[in-house]
Amino acid sequence: MKIKIGLFVSFLMLCGCTSVSKNVVPPDGWRLADKEDAVNDWVRFDSPNKIVEDFNGDGKVDIAQIILNKDLVKGYKLIVSMSGDKGNEQFLLTENSEVSPQSVAIELLKPSNEIWESACSKGYWDCEADEIRQFKISKPSIQFCYIESACTVFMWSDRNRNFIEIPISD
Repeated sequence: MKIKIGLFVSFLMLCGCTSVSKNVVPPDGWRLADKEDAVNDWVRFDSPNKIVEDFNGDGKVDIAQIILNKDLVKGYKLIVSMSGDKGNEQFLLTENSEVSPQSVAIELLKPSNEIWESACSKGYWDCEADEIRQFKISKPSIQFCYIESACTVFMWSDRNRNFIEIPISD
């Protein structure tokens, strides 16, 4: 029986079938959040710093995660690790070296028929000619917010093979 279990685990590892407990790989000078980082607004608002979902619709698990500066109290990056046929590809969605990571949060937005309005469409500023005014969420997406402040939606674009950033509040 032990041999069968060992063979099954080996098969899972070889086929790339991994559990959802994996994380993004932080670049040098950065680290993953741990339970000691759950302080201030992350505790008060139960703010997640990691989302596991299929953002590009390829049927593979992707991970969005807020990572922290290794040596300083301030500084964060929002990175998405996309699983693909050639391994994982990481996308840096946003970063700030002046703000505490506990001041930001991410939330999963599920696909729906709801029509969303961008910040420019709401009148926060004048829309540029190529700026998105209204949109629907057709694939799982990431809402990134400064807690109790501005929010942005990051949606995967098949055409651009990258995330599109749409501010929704200021």
